Parts: sequence; C-alpha cells; structure tokens
Amino acid sequence: MILLWIVVLCNMLLTLALIRRLNAGSRQTGLRKGQIAPDFTAQTLTGESMTLQDYARYPTAFVFISTRCDPCEKLLPELETLGPLAMRVGVNLVLVSDNQLEETQDYARRNNVHLPVLVAPRNENPFFQSYQIQGTPSYCYIDAQSKVQSAGHPNMTGGEWKALSDDWAKKAISV
Repeated sequence: MILLWIVVLCNMLLTLALIRRLNAGSRQTGLRKGQIAPDFTAQTLTGESMTLQDYARYPTAFVFISTRCDPCEKLLPELETLGPLAMRVGVNLVLVSDNQLEETQDYARRNNVHLPVLVAPRNENPFFQSYQIQGTPSYCYIDAQSKVQSAGHPNMTGGEWKALSDDWAKKAISV
C-alpha cells in the first residue's frame, strides 16, 4: 500500500513539473512591444551586407528560421503565400537563417524560397541574440520607425501572427 502511495506521489510531482515546464515554454520570445529594434548586419543569399537601416521606412517582419528545423520547413509554403500579400500593403517579409551561407542557399533552392533571406549564423553573428530569439521559427515585426509591434512564434492558427497575416491578406485584396 505504501509503495502505491509513493508511485502516486511521484506521478503527481512529475505531472506538476511537466505543467510548469509547458507554461514556461509559452512565455513570449523576442523583444517587447514598443522597444526599438537593435541594429544588425547580415548577408543576403548573394552575399550583400544588409542592416536595419536598409529596412527603414517600411514595416518589416523578420521570421527567424533554421535549415534543420522541421516546423520552419512546414511553415515555408504559408510564408511564401503571405510574402507577396504583405508586399502589396508595404510590409517586408524577410527570412533570417541561423545557418551558414552555403547551407542556407541550398535550403532556399531545395524549398523553392522566393522571399528575401538574410543569413546570420548564431555562432558568428549576434542578430538572433540581439532579437532575443530562443528557438525557431520565431518572428519580430517592426514598424517603419523600427519599433517592435509584436514578436513570438508565427502561429498560423491563432495569436498575434495570425492577426497580422490576416490583416495583410485582407488589405492586399482590397488594394
């Protein structure tokens, strides 16, 4: 009987630890709303150097990905559909890869990526760290004055990202 109570107690403790961990994982990733986005330098797929200033005057959504991330790859078709709609309403949708240039070029070719892509390897470039990106996929949406409007995980079924993408699509249809 005592052994059964010990097993039940251990099970309860493990369940509580799991719930606590899941709740901690749902916290927002990325910069806070209203914060000025940090400057960065990253390369395009053609090796051109880009900074935050290159995106000034236009709202921009940076979507942080990794070439080894299955959820990122599954998100690509939706982002490819969304990209032209966002552009029609004056919003840049830019992928930011944490991998090396050659690996990212192969990934873009293999997945038929037409969106602009920046390359910022985590071990060499502080872009991901400066934008407080914990995991991929993540995003940071900044306005034309480089102020963060929202950040987190690009969930296409709900949340801020869904509201943003729906708004861009709706506005693009009416343009």
